[in-house]
Amino acid sequence: MFNKIGFMVRTERHNEARDIVKTSISRSIARVCAASLFALCMLAVPSNSQAFKFDFTTVSDVVKKIRTAFGKIDSYQADFTITTQRLGKNSMQSGTVKYKSPDKLLVEFSQPAGQRIVSNGKTMWIYIPSMNVVAEQDLKSDSGNIIFSGTKSGLRRLFSKYHYKFAGREQPEPQPDGTKMYTLMLVQKESRSGYRTMKLWVTEQYSIARAYGETSTGKKVDILFRNVRTDANFPNGLFAFDMPARAKLIKNPMVAEE
Repeated sequence: MFNKIGFMVRTERHNEARDIVKTSISRSIARVCAASLFALCMLAVPSNSQAFKFDFTTVSDVVKKIRTAFGKIDSYQADFTITTQRLGKNSMQSGTVKYKSPDKLLVEFSQPAGQRIVSNGKTMWIYIPSMNVVAEQDLKSDSGNIIFSGTKSGLRRLFSKYHYKFAGREQPEPQPDGTKMYTLMLVQKESRSGYRTMKLWVTEQYSIARAYGETSTGKKVDILFRNVRTDANFPNGLFAFDMPARAKLIKNPMVAEE
């Protein structure tokens, strides 16, 4: 009897520890996925494009051109920096994102070093070396989570789930560095997990150069893109994931967009 009770106690403690670890892992995965959220929606077009030199008067025209520009992209590569503020604490992440149409994605972090997000369009792997954990997530086309949607559909989902408008009267809006960008404010249509409000900075070539999001819990995420290239030719093997030795595999964790 005492052995059974002892077993039950140990089992309960194990379950509690497992739940704590899983919660910690989910939060870590959510932080890592912040890059993926915006990377799925990050656009770029060749600098010599002349097809989009018009004066737009409505935000709907700008959004339409963003979608059109992204639809023509076969691949891109960009460096990113993510600044997160939560509960009075700031953290920073940086790295490189690589994309190949229609649905392959690779996010490699230089800070924290070694973190990776890899997607082949059907499965996404998130490797967190500090925890020696790999999260393997099946991607569902009908998922409401922007992070786990297909790459090209990620942009469509973004604008379909948010009300959007210009952030100011003058568009494109002059920037501190002397350039001009369209600035868009986005607000969730329905209260749900993820970013309650977002702001996008869009170049006159209709690439998203910066994205800022704030969750209902007050977490603020600011992402900057630089060194954007659209002439890369990535082999499919680049988006294959090799399981690190001795890493713990967690399948389909419940990850909120926050």
